[in-house]
Amino acid sequence: MHDHLIHEIVVVGAGLTGVMTAIALSHCGYGSPSAPAITLIDRTSQTSAGTKTTPQDQRTTTIHAAGKAMLDALGVWHLVANNATPIYRIKVASGQPHHGRPNRWHRPEFQLDWHDNGAPMAFVVSNQDLIEALQDRLAQRPIIQIAGDEVVGFSSVDDYAKLQFNHRPDLMCQLVVACDGANSKMRDYASIRTLSEPHRQTAIIANLICERAHENTAFQRFLPGGPIALMPHGEQSVSLVWTLPKDEATRILALEEDSFTSLVLSSFGETLGGLKLDGPRLSWPLKPTITRKMTSNNLILAGDSGHAIHPLAGQGYNLALGDAAVLADCLANAYRRGLNPGHRSIRSEYSARRRLEVATMTAITSGLNQIMSFQPTIAKIAGVGMGLVNHSPMKTLLKKSAMGGQLAQATLLQGQLPE
Repeated sequence: MHDHLIHEIVVVGAGLTGVMTAIALSHCGYGSPSAPAITLIDRTSQTSAGTKTTPQDQRTTTIHAAGKAMLDALGVWHLVANNATPIYRIKVASGQPHHGRPNRWHRPEFQLDWHDNGAPMAFVVSNQDLIEALQDRLAQRPIIQIAGDEVVGFSSVDDYAKLQFNHRPDLMCQLVVACDGANSKMRDYASIRTLSEPHRQTAIIANLICERAHENTAFQRFLPGGPIALMPHGEQSVSLVWTLPKDEATRILALEEDSFTSLVLSSFGETLGGLKLDGPRLSWPLKPTITRKMTSNNLILAGDSGHAIHPLAGQGYNLALGDAAVLADCLANAYRRGLNPGHRSIRSEYSARRRLEVATMTAITSGLNQIMSFQPTIAKIAGVGMGLVNHSPMKTLLKKSAMGGQLAQATLLQGQLPE
């Protein structure tokens, strides 16, 4: 049994990536206010649609300059702008910090110092603020929302995709965009194979109040076991993302609050003075994953469903923004040519345009983490580490992406709508 309406584009997953993607694709030309082209599937109930995070979930997202331009074009950015913290400088170091009085033989605390004169390089936004802004904008766009049911099957039949649900009738559509995360069921239903690193590391996430002003600087220190990053968030606070071996992360999460903050301070250094925990500590298993392909018949993967990368460069959501922007271009081009959203040329163009950036950022983040976390002695002997980061093409690619220069060229990333 299925409903009799043939939907055009169905986005599966209504988190940060899914809602943003649905909004972006609603600007591609297909459909009309009375017959929307976009359908968004949310497995949670509509009453919880605006609460994808909880008051205890204080995670943040780093949005680079091109992503900010895209969210501005989509009518989202002004809703988060007042609470977004700009980043004007990135400081990177390797090895244990120098506590107390350094002598002249010590290298400086931060060996790399990247900045752009004038414009912010990126912004830090709370996930709660971002999902609420996206939901506000979603309500203003011609998008059908189906909530409270989960997709439990996918197949491609006669050039259409068929989605099966737990409770509602089957749904037929021309194109499915899977935005259901790193553990994507849609990817599994389509039998798309993945390449994954073993789960050796866990990220600890927390908010900290710092004694000294962060001066809108993002800090990252590479340590044996994993990098520790402090991102400016608010006037006198920072968002901690600390990558550790999974067993060590479990031990550290169990520490009392004072012991935890003391360990953060001894690992990061005294650049920001004393640190105080502000809210709960969260953990996130890290298992970087890339798919062998990003499309299948009538299906496109976007966001973490197609590439779950290490968080050390703050690239995850920015890659998802790039996916949505490029797909919006592909669909707008197809619409102008009179093609339906399920046409194979759309999937081919999307794959070709996303392959380079996804592969590049996956290689950079995973490779750098592997060298600095698990082979620090080899890195030191080989003269890599900060030297690797500080010389092209590594520095060029990281800095270009961090400052919003696109590896992916797309209309939305330039602050314009594709339609």
